[in-house]
Amino acid sequence: MRWLVWSNLLIAGSAAGWVVVTLRALRRPLDAPLMLLAFSLTLAFYTRDRLHPSERLADRRTMPERAAWVERHAPRLRQSMYIAFSIALLMALLRPAVLPPLLAGLGFALTYTRRWLPWRGKRWGWKHLPAMKMPFVALLWTLTTVIAPAMACHAGGWPTGRVAGGVGALVMVQILLNDLRDVTGDRLSDTVSLPVLVGDRPARWLGGGLILLALLLTTPLFPFPFWVCGGYSAFLLWRYRRRHDARWRVWIEGQGVLAGLAALLSP
Repeated sequence: MRWLVWSNLLIAGSAAGWVVVTLRALRRPLDAPLMLLAFSLTLAFYTRDRLHPSERLADRRTMPERAAWVERHAPRLRQSMYIAFSIALLMALLRPAVLPPLLAGLGFALTYTRRWLPWRGKRWGWKHLPAMKMPFVALLWTLTTVIAPAMACHAGGWPTGRVAGGVGALVMVQILLNDLRDVTGDRLSDTVSLPVLVGDRPARWLGGGLILLALLLTTPLFPFPFWVCGGYSAFLLWRYRRRHDARWRVWIEGQGVLAGLAALLSP
């Protein structure tokens, strides 16, 4: 099950890549603590998600091999999660200006799966509300990879807003691609993701609209990494098929890595 570890590392690398994009777009020097903060915090939270009882219950039905692997390695995964959280805390203390957006994001994240919202006679978490998964998770990513670095660098105004909108839109596409992969798991966990709500084809078209929105927002500011990542995401939306999931899985998680590399190559 090396893909579970590898995909979590790729997701964390994507978070660090979006920090690179943010700093380059705002004409700020690269900052290793900010990149390591995004990497370690994302790695910790995605590992925590894999260990969450509700996720493990859904995995037992849809991905029994992965669920068994997680259960066998739960102590080590939990240890790695604590190490990642500790590194993130240290980096945040080195850059204390990031604390307000990160604490706001932490509050959202801790309520993401908890069933505390009364609706239709039941209690629901944010992720269980119709089509809330994409914007909610994208908000957390934007707080971590755009707003926190911008505050640490004392940047603000329209440039930061454009980058936040562009990154948020492309992160939503990444989440959509993952939702297209796991429609069955979302249904079992009562997560009304966009593909569950509207179907496969309309969800892909809406993903294309998000890519266009990202390009409209960011082209006047810092076009190259967003065009590279937008084109890559559009290709994945067009070509991904669930029956060939193993072939495509690794390519879905790395959009931010690609965007970060493109940002480093931008003049």
